[in-house]
Amino acid sequence: MAKTDLGRRSTGRITPTATKSGLEGRLLDCDAHLYMEPEVMAEIVGPVGGGFVLDFLRGYHGSPEDMAARAQNREDVWGVKGISALGALDPADRLTAMDMTGIRAQLLFPNTALMELRGEGQAARDACRRYNDYAVDWTRRAAGRARAVCQINMSDVDLAIAELDRVLAMGAQGILMGCAQPPAGVSPANTLWDPFWARLEAAGVPALLHIGSGGVMTTTAEDPMLPPRGFANADTLRKAFEGRPGGEEAIGPYYVLVCHMAPEVWVMTMVMGGVFERFPRLALGIIEVGASWVGPMCERMDAHADLMAKVGFTFSMKPSEFVRRNVRVTPFWSEDLCTMVDRYGLSEVYVFNSDFPHIEGSRDPVGKFRKWTDRMDPAYEPQFYCENAELLFPGLQ
Repeated sequence: MAKTDLGRRSTGRITPTATKSGLEGRLLDCDAHLYMEPEVMAEIVGPVGGGFVLDFLRGYHGSPEDMAARAQNREDVWGVKGISALGALDPADRLTAMDMTGIRAQLLFPNTALMELRGEGQAARDACRRYNDYAVDWTRRAAGRARAVCQINMSDVDLAIAELDRVLAMGAQGILMGCAQPPAGVSPANTLWDPFWARLEAAGVPALLHIGSGGVMTTTAEDPMLPPRGFANADTLRKAFEGRPGGEEAIGPYYVLVCHMAPEVWVMTMVMGGVFERFPRLALGIIEVGASWVGPMCERMDAHADLMAKVGFTFSMKPSEFVRRNVRVTPFWSEDLCTMVDRYGLSEVYVFNSDFPHIEGSRDPVGKFRKWTDRMDPAYEPQFYCENAELLFPGLQ
């Protein structure tokens, strides 16, 4: 989409479908984004770099298109996207945007390319540390309602735990991890990582994976990705959406279809590796990779657990029950939520998300999901929009 489309307007401040739900002021939004001015982002990511996101924002921020869109963002909260959106940059404005759209609280993910999260070496860890300072301060200024999650680079166990201790002491409300490769060369279920999970469980702070965690946000050969980018080495698979409105995902056919695979591998290893057995109150959020994969994954894990039980290896619950208790996943609004719940159950797992202010979330994210929830038991609407997500919002007042 062209840059000039960023300021397009919809029909009003809050769409009719948003007010129809009767849940105004109660919505828990599990996927939103935090923008930074280009010079601020450049300082934070440092030599690790911000990839195409930073390049885009340097050309767009302060442009006539940007300024025109900002002039409309209070009149069209859902419709103005990217760095021009109301509250994209400022905590006070974000609270205003949330109040106008009926959102009680939301998780904010970084709008960098996340290379600092996946890379190895001191430069990557330093970039995460700088971002974490920024995120904790931003969250404080947003009164804990707009929760900018911190990033922990897990390439070294001891250093990751040290940074986790630091940000938890500062008041971190969520921890974003990378999943493009095994953390520190081992499984997340390896007992080397038990102190990490124990700290998160004790603090009641969720661990989180996002679409960028698996490496699909960049096309840099040195940047790890699961599954490897080589599988996309075909003309028809290298296509990407034009314009990257707001500096978002440069994703085409391959990346959309595989973006869930790295998080799926991660959560399977945690479940089957006993992490949720050892840490029953640990919360894990899988964000912006869709959810249609969750049911088949649970079905496979349950079947394998039954097979393992025949040779004496048992769990205290079915793998799917660990997922229901400990894991929350954001569907895409284009996925058939009715069929997912009817076919596999797992109604506790799915949570509302707006992707604000990214354009993929649409100008009516509540309405997009209502086309599914309107066809379901009326009790499911508050469950999906509010109750399921409480696991990812500890201590919310």
